[in-house]
Parts: sequence; C-alpha cells; structure tokens
Amino acid sequence: MEVYRYSKNELRRKALNERRLCTKRFVFLKSLLISRKLANFIKLKKIKNVVSYSPINNEVQPNFFISNNVNIFFTKINAQTLRIVQSKSFKRGKFSVLEPFCGTYAFKKQIECFIVPALAFDKRGYRIGYGMGFYDKLLQNSKALKIGVGFDFQVKNFNIKEDKFDVSMNYIITEKRILKCRR
Repeated sequence: MEVYRYSKNELRRKALNERRLCTKRFVFLKSLLISRKLANFIKLKKIKNVVSYSPINNEVQPNFFISNNVNIFFTKINAQTLRIVQSKSFKRGKFSVLEPFCGTYAFKKQIECFIVPALAFDKRGYRIGYGMGFYDKLLQNSKALKIGVGFDFQVKNFNIKEDKFDVSMNYIITEKRILKCRR
C-alpha cells in the first residue's frame, strides 16, 4: 500500500472538508449504526471502563447504546494533555468541546478501552486528528484497547505517514465494518 504523498496538514484539511459536507441526518443515522456496533463490541469483550469523547465538527456520536453496566469516562483538556474524568455534568471547554467540569478523575491504568475520533484513518490504525497530539499523549504506553470510530469514507486506502509518537488503533469501527488493524 502506498504512503500518502502529501503533508499531514494537507490531509487534515482535506479530511475536515470532506466531513463538513456530511448532513446532520447522515451523521445521526450513521452514528446510530456505529454506536450499536461499538456497544455490542464492548459487551462482547466484557469491557467495564471506557473513555469516550464529546463529538465536534460532524464527528461520530459514539455513546447512544453503551450499557449501564459500563463506566463511561470522558476526556478533559488540561494544559497540553487530556485528563480522564467520570461526570454527568458538562460545559464547553477549550476548542468549544463539551467537557466534564466536575466529577471523579481516573488513572489511565484503570481504563480498559479508549474510543478515539479522527479526521482520517489508515487500515493499520494510524489516524489524523486535529494536530495537537492530545490523544497520542494520552494513549502512549497504555495497554487498553484502542478503538477508532469514524465514517467508512474516513478509512483511507493508503498509509498515513506516522511519526514516532503516533499511536495506532487496535480496531476501527465504521457503519459498514469492524476493521482489525494490522501494524
């Protein structure tokens, strides 16, 4: 498989524009399908502690069907890193992302699964995000399962050029498939 010949910033810009073209109806309906697959996957793997996210800019909404038997934590931007918080109260934080503003902080080692958004993925599980490195820092050295979620058009047929700090996903879940990533 060939490596994408453009810069990460160029791929980021193209992928963001591609996702911006999605209608709210498309995002909602495909998110329902993805969320159901994700919930079934989490149940099958007997995962109890999951870190998810609050979607922005037409990202997949992953949390529709996650069971009451699962502890859901969310990320909160703290300086240049993401903290893990369990909360039912949210407010707009940095970059207008809904974040927990009170709750219980968790340690990374307590988490069994991270649900991670992206602008684009390759089939090896590498991703393009917004370029701040928040998720790569959070996922570094974690033994937890890493599940990327996105729309099927976000999974590219070329390899994204990875840097040494990039962390790949174990699985990618779209409305059409569950892809086990091969690094």
